[in-house]
Amino acid sequence: MPRSVRKIALQAGDRLEKVGRPERIRVVEHLVKPMDQPHHAVILDDKHYGETRMFAQSVLCDTSRYRRL
Repeated sequence: MPRSVRKIALQAGDRLEKVGRPERIRVVEHLVKPMDQPHHAVILDDKHYGETRMFAQSVLCDTSRYRRL
């Protein structure tokens, strides 16, 4: 079964929630393009400011995983 991937352009400040975990809101801090890798986004947890993570934009744009607020 193909995954549902919707092409949306992420921007700094975009807010996302993980599907099935609406209490965890992530905010895109900035976008990066690692050498020889797909585009990524550095995201922050809106409640735990010291927690940052980097995800491929394809993961964050997959509507079965994340929902844009």
